Amino acid sequence: MIKLILFDLDDTLFDFTDTWNIVLPRMFAEHPALQSVDAQAFFQAFQTNSDALFVHYERHVYTLEQYRNERLLQTAAGFGLSFTPEEAAAFNAGFVERYLLSLQPKPETQELLRHLEPRYQLGIVTNGPHDMQAGKLEKLGLQPFFPADAVWVSHVVGYGKPDRRIYELALARFGVKPEEALFVGDSWEADVAGPMRAGLQAVWLNKYGRPRPQSDVTPLAEIAALRELLDIV
Repeated sequence: MIKLILFDLDDTLFDFTDTWNIVLPRMFAEHPALQSVDAQAFFQAFQTNSDALFVHYERHVYTLEQYRNERLLQTAAGFGLSFTPEEAAAFNAGFVERYLLSLQPKPETQELLRHLEPRYQLGIVTNGPHDMQAGKLEKLGLQPFFPADAVWVSHVVGYGKPDRRIYELALARFGVKPEEALFVGDSWEADVAGPMRAGLQAVWLNKYGRPRPQSDVTPLAEIAALRELLDIV
């Protein structure tokens, strides 16, 4: 019997990628130092560097500020441009502010949580920059469903998904057995394979119809939209 539902945050409870893909290219197009380059090409290179350097942040080699600065500095260098660390930091602060301002609550997500809340304990286990997660929850109107002690952010606790310890923190907080918990998220490794190897059940949110990876685990269900979770639980 399921007693606890744990959610991923980015690209599960809200569309992180869609917002990222709108805000950043617009900021690049508007930036005075980037008027000589194609904003979309710069964004694509920035995305590549952001993905490649993220492992250094996850492993605590870079601080969050160093990670954000370095991905911009390396991208600019690839286009023959240069930013000072101070200019990079100013850009990144502006991005965080603009990103959070762009977020809007999704009534369908709030409605889903209102249906679930009377019957299940709810929590969030997320990887990602710790300074944005609380702001996201506030802007998206999700804080009433997920108080601070029901949210685990990888860089705060010191390890992230798919490390089984981060799921076990949530289980201990709610006092449930692994088989009494369900994890819902879009990442196969972090939100399906990781939780299931820790003994939890999982639902894979596959919004883009990706092929299912070859794996040693089989989720309870695969859904294309978060609202379909109600048909399962």
